[in-house]
Amino acid sequence: MVKKIMIVSDSHGRSQNIKTAIDRESPDMLIHLGDIEDDPESIRSSLDKAARKSGKKSLPIPAVFIQGNCDRYGYTDVLKKTAVFELNGHKFFCTHGHVQGVSYGIENLMYTAMENGCDIALYGHTHVPFDENFEGFETSGESLNESDNSQKISVRIMNPGSISLPRGGKRKSYMIMTFDDNNDYMVELKYL
Repeated sequence: MVKKIMIVSDSHGRSQNIKTAIDRESPDMLIHLGDIEDDPESIRSSLDKAARKSGKKSLPIPAVFIQGNCDRYGYTDVLKKTAVFELNGHKFFCTHGHVQGVSYGIENLMYTAMENGCDIALYGHTHVPFDENFEGFETSGESLNESDNSQKISVRIMNPGSISLPRGGKRKSYMIMTFDDNNDYMVELKYL
């Protein structure tokens, strides 16, 4: 079970900041939400090095690398446009956010996450931390007449800010998501 996920975004070639946070946190998984502008394998090797140092036996440490709008050259075989996956009883939707227009609002991101059945949506791009839960949205069956198939869903939408180039008077930041044995999670915004 993955107990501790480090979520970063917008490092823009300054991978040493990520490596510093990895050494501090020794996460069980890393999610980078784009604008890496560096070799993801260099970051991955830092994950494994920190895991060995802390005595973790399960290697390699899993990592998800999302392609941002500045990740135009190289490493496109490793970077994903989006990622949807299940982990610890939750379904994640990960994107950089520029395609969903997050600079103008998060509605498109929220609906895309809901369409994919995700209860957690992660994005970057804005360089500003964000963490909000959207509850009580109703989904329906295949036709509007199938009201018995409707259900209320919630989506927690988060942005770790930028680990290298924060905006809006913020500090260099990342998020740590920790899970307990019941798959309940807690998220903490941390600073370099």
